[in-house]
Amino acid sequence: MIRFLHSADLHLSQKEKDYSLSVLKEIVSIASEEQCTHILFCGDLFDRNNDIAALKEDVKSILKSFSGRIFYIPGNHEELGLAEGTYPISADLSPMLYPQKGENVKLWLEESDGVSAEFFGFPFNRNLDYSNIQFKEKKVQYRIALLHGTETKMVEYLGPSPEEADSILDSGPFLEAKFDYLALGHIHSKRSEVSGSLIKAYPGSPRIVSLGESGVRTVNIVSLGKNGTPVLKERAIVSAGEFKDFSLSVTLSGEIPELEKTSSRFSQEDTVRIRVSGIVEDEHVVSETLNRFSESARCRKIEIKTSDLKTSSALIDNPVAKIFYEKLMELQRNWSGADAPDWNEILVLGLEQIEENAGKTER
Repeated sequence: MIRFLHSADLHLSQKEKDYSLSVLKEIVSIASEEQCTHILFCGDLFDRNNDIAALKEDVKSILKSFSGRIFYIPGNHEELGLAEGTYPISADLSPMLYPQKGENVKLWLEESDGVSAEFFGFPFNRNLDYSNIQFKEKKVQYRIALLHGTETKMVEYLGPSPEEADSILDSGPFLEAKFDYLALGHIHSKRSEVSGSLIKAYPGSPRIVSLGESGVRTVNIVSLGKNGTPVLKERAIVSAGEFKDFSLSVTLSGEIPELEKTSSRFSQEDTVRIRVSGIVEDEHVVSETLNRFSESARCRKIEIKTSDLKTSSALIDNPVAKIFYEKLMELQRNWSGADAPDWNEILVLGLEQIEENAGKTER
């Protein structure tokens, strides 16, 4: 049997060296646990070209613990920082095997326990026309392609990032040439699709590269047996953590009732963003609370956004707003019902409406 781990878009970087290398270590560990014969890295293994030279020794040391073969194709990020037309890999990255300068495609013919497969590695090319690629007659049980780009039938949205429009992939030639699996990279969210007998798969980035990349980070494990049908499963990357996004409301006095509860909803591996909104009398009270929370939060990274926070002074000085505020506070004090409404939400909505109407009157 041939079994390979398929990963892409790890974006190893000096800026997040410890984090990104810890994910690489887990990837190699999973490959060994799953008794993989191969690892495929399908582009953007490094975040920028200068990260290759800076991290190559660490990467090589980690990869040498894997007993199988490792195939790698450069992606668009390996070109960042280089003059256009310069081949991105000049360093020795053994034990990885990868296309050399001038090779538009690299072919590896592999055999294990009576199972044979061809692995075609295509380095990233922004303008490569895959429809013109000619393949010889298939004489092995499996054909695998390593590609980095956008398969438009699998990606619903191509903007606003210009990267997502780089190297548009056409799976048609690969289907015609009886490929069994397209090992894709470039899109950071996982997805897969079956076209006839062809499996097309993005494993997604195995770590959090940018805020907003939600969901469990994964790699694909693909088994090629003697029956001629690839078997795909996912493995979660625990060390990558998850991106957790929280939207919290502040009271007029500056309290954030749900803030402490969020601590139980993320782990020390997670990347956290907290967005605080509402109307408050004193922003400094909120800032102090959030600073204390940030210092004590047990997570890998935390970002707190207060751009939607407003002070009440200007609104309360409005005579209409002041009357509304005083009446609402009186109603709250005298409330005797079982199910109290969200007074802060009523206050925020009311003051915002008064502010909006005042603006219209001025115009």
